[in-house]
Amino acid sequence: MTGIYIHFPFCIQKCAYCDFVSYENMLHEGERYVAALLLEMEEYRGETVDTVYLGGGTPTALPAALLDKVLNGVYRCFKVEQEAEITIEANPGTCTMEGFKTLKGAGVNRISLGVQSFNDEELATIGRIHSPEEAVRAVYFVREAGIENISLDFMFSLPGQTEKSLTETLQKAVSLKPDHLSCYSLTLCEGTPLKNLVDCGELSLPDEDADRALYHFATDFLEKNGYERYEISNFSKPGREARHNTKYWNREAYIGLGAAAHSFYQNYRYENPPSLAAYYDRVSQKLRPEGVFITNDEAMAEFVFLGLRQTKKGICRSEFNTIFHTDFNEHYHKAVEKLTHLGLLTDDGERIILTPQGIDVSNAVFCEFL
Repeated sequence: MTGIYIHFPFCIQKCAYCDFVSYENMLHEGERYVAALLLEMEEYRGETVDTVYLGGGTPTALPAALLDKVLNGVYRCFKVEQEAEITIEANPGTCTMEGFKTLKGAGVNRISLGVQSFNDEELATIGRIHSPEEAVRAVYFVREAGIENISLDFMFSLPGQTEKSLTETLQKAVSLKPDHLSCYSLTLCEGTPLKNLVDCGELSLPDEDADRALYHFATDFLEKNGYERYEISNFSKPGREARHNTKYWNREAYIGLGAAAHSFYQNYRYENPPSLAAYYDRVSQKLRPEGVFITNDEAMAEFVFLGLRQTKKGICRSEFNTIFHTDFNEHYHKAVEKLTHLGLLTDDGERIILTPQGIDVSNAVFCEFL
C-alpha cells in the first residue's frame, strides 16, 4: 500500500540546528502553496493509500483551514483506506485547541509534537519557539480535541545537556502518557547557526562517549516505562508504531508532495525542487522529476540496511529470497559472518538483527552491505 508525505516548508522561526527545507516569514505563500499541492495531487489521482503524513517545516504554522483544505484534497484524489493513519507534525508554539479540532474533523488521527526538550535553557539554545509549558498545553489540546494517538519528539546530546536534565525531560514526557516517542541524537549540519557556534567554540556538545551514554540511558529509561524500541530512534507502546515511517524502512511506496518532498514510487526515487518558485513551475507544467531507477543490486542493499534499522524485526532471509528471487547468503554471507564475529549482529539462521553494540556503530555496519 502507498503512503503520502506532504511537505510544508514554512516556519515561524528556523531552529538553530535545522537544515531541512523551510522558510521563515513566508506564511503569506500559504494559499498559493496549497493550490499547488492540490494540483500536484492530480498527477497521482486514484492511488490507494493507507498513511498520510503532513510534515515540515511546521505545518501548524499555517491556518488550520488551509490544512483542512489539503486533507480534503487528499480524500478527493486518493482512495484513502478506512483505517488509514493520518499524521501531522506540530510545533507546540503553534498549537491551539480550535486548530486541533479542525484537524480532527479533517481526518487527522495522529499528532507528532516536536518537543525536543522540557528544559528552558536547552530549548533556547537550539532556537525553539516554544516553552515546556506550551508543550504540556499542546498535549492537553490534542487530547481535548479527541485525537488519541500522540507522538513526542526529543533530542539528546544538546549543548549543555546532562543525564540529569535528560532524566527530567524523559520523566516529564512519560508522565504525559504519549503513545510513541522519537529520541534522536543532535546532528550538526553545515551552514546552520548551531554548527557555527560550536565551530567557533561558543558552544560545546557532549563527546562521542557521552552521546552513547545518553542514548543508552534514554533507551533503558523508556523501555522500563513501557516503551519498546522498534527502530534505532523510535519507541512505542504496543501497536502504536509509526505506520508511515515504517514504510520507509520496509521500502514500501510513498508519494512526496510539496517543495523538496521525496518519493519512492514505481521503483524510482525522485524529489521535488526545494525553492517555492521552482516547485510552482514544476507543478504548473506537470513535469514530474525524472528520478533514479533503483537497480536490483541497489534494492537488495536498501532492503538490508533499512531493515536493520528495525531493532525488533531486523532482516529476514526467507523474505529477502522471496522478494529478490535469489539466495541471501550468496550475496551477504561474508558480511554477516564478519559482523556476527565482531558482535555487531545476531544471526539465528533466519533473522539478522543489530546487537546493542551494532546499534552504536550502525552506519559502519550498513556500509558493509553497500
